[in-house]
Amino acid sequence: MKKVLIVSIPMKGNVDLTKYVSDDRSLPVSEKERRFVITSFLEKIMKPEDHVKVLMLTQDDGKGFVERNKQYFMDEMNEANGEIGAKIEYSAIETEFDQDRNIYEQRLKRIVEEIEPGAHVLADITYGSKDLSIIIFAALGFAEKHLRCEIDNILYGQAIFENNRVESAKICDMVPLYALTSLTNSVTSESPERAKEMLNILLSV
Repeated sequence: MKKVLIVSIPMKGNVDLTKYVSDDRSLPVSEKERRFVITSFLEKIMKPEDHVKVLMLTQDDGKGFVERNKQYFMDEMNEANGEIGAKIEYSAIETEFDQDRNIYEQRLKRIVEEIEPGAHVLADITYGSKDLSIIIFAALGFAEKHLRCEIDNILYGQAIFENNRVESAKICDMVPLYALTSLTNSVTSESPERAKEMLNILLSV
C-alpha cells in the first residue's frame, strides 16, 4: 500500500526515550522505548507490501539539534521496519525557523508537492513549532479533497513530565480534531444564528 508519512522533527536538544502506552485497540504501540510515537505505531501496523514515503519537516534553528534528531528518527524507522521489510524512502523539507507568511506558503507548497495522489496519509505532530501543525492540517485537507488521499492517522504523543523528563506518554489520534475543520467548513448560511444551529445539529449527530 502506498503511504505518505509527515513528521515534524524537533529542534530541542533533549528528546527523551519513552515507552508509549495506548488505551485504544486501533492504536497499537511497540513494547520498546521510542522517541517518536509514529515509529512505535508503525512497528505494529506496517506490512511488507507497504511503500512508505516519509516527509521530515525540519526548521533550521542554527544549533544543530534538528540534524541529530532527524537521524534518531530515521534510525527508529529503520529499526521498526527491520523484520517487516517495507520499502521506505526519506525526503527532508527544510525551511527557516521564522514566523513569516512566505515561509508558511513555502512549507505548504512543498508538502503538497510531495504527497502522491491516492496515498494513505499519516502524520506525527508531536514535535515542532505550533505553525507546523496548522500547515500540516491544511496540507491534509488539500490532499483529501483534491488528491483523493485517505487520512489514516494524525498522531500525537501526549506526555506527562516530571523534573523536565517524560514520566509517561500516551498515543493519541487527532483525526477527530481534523474532522472538525471539515465539519465547520460544510456549514453554509447567511444567517449567523442559523449557522450556529446547523453546527449544533451536526455536532449532535
